[in-house]
Amino acid sequence: MKKYRIVVIAMLLFIGVSLNANAEAAKKHILFGFVVDATNGDPLEYATVKLLSINDSALITGTVTNLNGEFLLETKLDGEFLLQVNYLGYQKSIQTIEVKNAFRNIDLGTIRLNPAAENLSEVTVIANENAVDYKIDKKVMHVSQQYTAASGSAVDVLQNAPAVQVDVEGNVALRGNSSFTVLIDGRPTVLESTEALEQIPAAMIQDIEIITNPSAKYDPEGTAGIINIITKKRSLEGVNGIVNANIGLDDKYGADVLLNLRTENFNYFIAVDYNNRNNPGNMEEETEFYSDPLLFRTADGDRIRGRERYSMRGGIEWFPNEKNTFVLSGRMGHRSHEWKTETEFNEWTSADPTVFRSYSIEDGGRGGNFYSVSADYVHQFSGPKHKFDANFMLYNRDGDDETLNTLEDVLGNIIDGQISGEYGPSSGFRYRANYMQPFSKLVNIEAGLQGRYRNSQETNEVFYYNTATEEYDYQDAYSNDVQYLQNIHAVYVLSNGEWNNFGYQLGFRAEYTLREIKLNNTGETFDIERMDFLPTTHLSYNVNDNNQFMASYSRRIDRPRGWFLEPFVTWEDAFNVRSGNPDLKPEYIDAYEVGYQMNFGKHALTTELYYRKKKNNIERVRDLWPGSDDIILATFANVGNDHSLGTEIMLNLKLAKWWSSDVSGNFFDYRVEGEYDGESYDKNSFTYNVRWNNTFTPFENTRIQINPAYYGPEVEPQDEEKPYFRVDGAIRQSFLQKKLQVTLQVRDIFATAKWEATTETNAFYKHRLYKYRAPIVMLNLTWRINNYKSKKPEGDMTNGGGMGE
Repeated sequence: MKKYRIVVIAMLLFIGVSLNANAEAAKKHILFGFVVDATNGDPLEYATVKLLSINDSALITGTVTNLNGEFLLETKLDGEFLLQVNYLGYQKSIQTIEVKNAFRNIDLGTIRLNPAAENLSEVTVIANENAVDYKIDKKVMHVSQQYTAASGSAVDVLQNAPAVQVDVEGNVALRGNSSFTVLIDGRPTVLESTEALEQIPAAMIQDIEIITNPSAKYDPEGTAGIINIITKKRSLEGVNGIVNANIGLDDKYGADVLLNLRTENFNYFIAVDYNNRNNPGNMEEETEFYSDPLLFRTADGDRIRGRERYSMRGGIEWFPNEKNTFVLSGRMGHRSHEWKTETEFNEWTSADPTVFRSYSIEDGGRGGNFYSVSADYVHQFSGPKHKFDANFMLYNRDGDDETLNTLEDVLGNIIDGQISGEYGPSSGFRYRANYMQPFSKLVNIEAGLQGRYRNSQETNEVFYYNTATEEYDYQDAYSNDVQYLQNIHAVYVLSNGEWNNFGYQLGFRAEYTLREIKLNNTGETFDIERMDFLPTTHLSYNVNDNNQFMASYSRRIDRPRGWFLEPFVTWEDAFNVRSGNPDLKPEYIDAYEVGYQMNFGKHALTTELYYRKKKNNIERVRDLWPGSDDIILATFANVGNDHSLGTEIMLNLKLAKWWSSDVSGNFFDYRVEGEYDGESYDKNSFTYNVRWNNTFTPFENTRIQINPAYYGPEVEPQDEEKPYFRVDGAIRQSFLQKKLQVTLQVRDIFATAKWEATTETNAFYKHRLYKYRAPIVMLNLTWRINNYKSKKPEGDMTNGGGMGE
């Protein structure tokens, strides 16, 4: 609680300073308008509106239109400017406007865009925003269009994202790889990647950026790339907000609130959320141990996994003048993950078919509190690309994990049991400073430094059940006290520019790493100190306004996660034990991409060809526990190298005024070459995933979404995962001028989703099948305060538009 008081006091002090300074704030000009289709007057959502310098067309400020085609811009500058409006499939609009010092609110009226198609009579307009936009270096997914995930978390939204796979366990992979970095509003998160995605409600997310080949500016951690979560914040003056509540089958419910207060020079926001999710299901396992005689074991049982989370985040943005911005923000909360499994085991041998039956009960949980405080500063120099920005973040989190396993005979007597616990906090800080300066259109320089420090203390305790005393005895041999220290500091430089239709960006990053792991009870240490050099290259060529080629290369590093390195064993149940490997080496990734983007009419096609080579491939490997012929040990090892060669195809279609469709597919050949413990693990497979997202608008206030998806088979050195198919659906109805929205979502409509895999080693063969109860039905209510928009402007913009207070 003392830590939380410090966070709250710091934020209250900043509020007091900001309120005092607000009284002296200078006036801003607020420019607002309305963008519509010139042929039928329909509003154009997500049109790009830019205010440009009349002298050199430099960007001064910009925004995009909302659902009703409305936009709002702010500036403190006076004089003449260019107003540019773009929308895919429409002719660009550029007009001269005058901003006079005497006027505070300036009505730019209605801006009418003409479709780019030659035959206007055949043009149809879709009011829906594209679900995904494809940029030169990233894919931007608009969460407002993901109705099937309305009451879920970021994990649920990502099920519809290109290049992303989410299995029935909620595990996220980017291009088939589970190692990626999660950013929130461009900043690192306190939590692990999957925990962070589970923690953020979908209703709080504006966009999700997927960056598969980041530049040297970004932290190179993660094999597959970066997932950046952009949370909702608004710039309209006054009070606005959004309230969500959801409820579903199997004890699922939650709510979240976001409130925003914007004044001339300050923006205050606060958000709170609570969510409880329970996912019942069942599991089946069949294992054959290659002992003499052969040993067979089957397992069949029910299990339930529950997640509870609540958090609060808030912040203050201060704009003392046109050139400086200060931000103080913080987040605190709690997350917990609980599970309970009741399993029936049956065992027999090839020599004796008599079945020995036992029952296992696993009851466990993981979670704790967390908080972070972040301070940001941005200074804008003379031009829009000449600026300095800096960030500093402090964080702390608890990570308690405790599991109770018991094995009972048919009479209910405990014949074996373990209690395993891992306890300890983790704290640290991160910093970043970045400077950009343009010298010409051909040469722009960007340079910066980044760093992070982490200190984790973990105590591991193990207790075995004593059948004589019926008590759990502490096991000193398997209990440990571990300290984990990590220092990473980096400098980087980038140069980018344009020459005619050609664009480039060259980057170089140098990183210093110092990692120390110490077993306090034995004094044993595992240290790494090294320098890494990581270049990046991005190129683009615009054939014309509708055709663009892109190419990129990056070298990345993926350091083992903390629990991958744990130098001790943890019992998961009577037949399974896991251990980390402190001698793991980091993975090094060389990633190449070539892309092509084409716009034709209202449609868009994006294709990417990629090749990724990974050195020191880290895999989870399984073997028999030493001295046992039926207990499986899972650990981690560097298993050679792997290669992925594939293509992504993404197609945005506007099939009718009432039907928009996004088709995406990822097809790749995967090859791993290596060995573990003298055994070859060379494998090869062709894998593909296909999604088809459809949005229908039968009536003005009604949206229907149907999203089928197919996930192809995958291989790892010891595992082979089976394919599966699923269909999600949702219907959203708006009321009261779109202030109230009701969404009914049904995930896995036909209950076809599953996780099925086989594992084979020299010692055993294992088949596993996990399924959750489906379909998953949720009802979500959304109430918009002030509807996040300004009042609809009146008038029409002709010859520079109208002016008025």
